[in-house]
Amino acid sequence: MVTYENDTLVIPEEYKKMSVSELEREKTRVLKEAIISERPKKVVRQNKNNIKFCF
Repeated sequence: MVTYENDTLVIPEEYKKMSVSELEREKTRVLKEAIISERPKKVVRQNKNNIKFCF
């Protein structure tokens, strides 16, 4: 992620009111949800060893 000097950061009010320990708990909760959620599986390419040379 790249940030520039003209970027504006929008922080929801609920996070602004939290203490550091509350923010840490929220971070771990969100991270657990992201890890548990099902990720899209990689598509296995068919015939990956079938190479064609066209001259």
